[in-house]
Amino acid sequence: MELVLTSILAFASTNVDDIFILALFFSDKRYRSRDIHLGQYLGIALLIGVSLAGAVLGHFIDARYVGLLGLVPIYLALKQVVQLVRNRNEVPSIEQHPKRSGLFSVAAVTFANGGDNIGTYIPLLASLSSADKAIMIAIFLAMVMVWLTLARYLTHHPVLAKAISRYGHIVTPVVLFLLGLFILRENGSFGLLNAGN
Repeated sequence: MELVLTSILAFASTNVDDIFILALFFSDKRYRSRDIHLGQYLGIALLIGVSLAGAVLGHFIDARYVGLLGLVPIYLALKQVVQLVRNRNEVPSIEQHPKRSGLFSVAAVTFANGGDNIGTYIPLLASLSSADKAIMIAIFLAMVMVWLTLARYLTHHPVLAKAISRYGHIVTPVVLFLLGLFILRENGSFGLLNAGN
């Protein structure tokens, strides 16, 4: 049950901003629904592939050192907090991304927006058995459909879309920070951080 919850939290925390971007894609008539679905899956699959490649290297390194990668989501959380403070009045916009219609455009936006995915998934996947990796990946892929369904739903409910665009960027760093602490604890890495004392 802990693996399922961790997988859901890892996916949600690294993709909460994607709901708003996907909702904007769905509301743009230049993007076909099928291309948005396939593009999102392709982008997430690429992010998972890169993360798996990084996680394989973890088998040749002490788990405590791999666990130090938990500092990455903590760093990303702190970085997002700093950005929040600097850009308090800005609202996310699809205009920040290339607006070319088609599957590969959606995949490119998803992948380009996935630095936090890779930083979070590598240490998580590196600390899991092959069976647990497969379960986590299956949950990630199921969550893609949940995300697509939510995004489509939001295009018909502007009040909810406004709430996500307003508060999603606040929730994300909190979850990333807690996820980083979980990774450090799960791999016994806190001892390395205290080694100098």
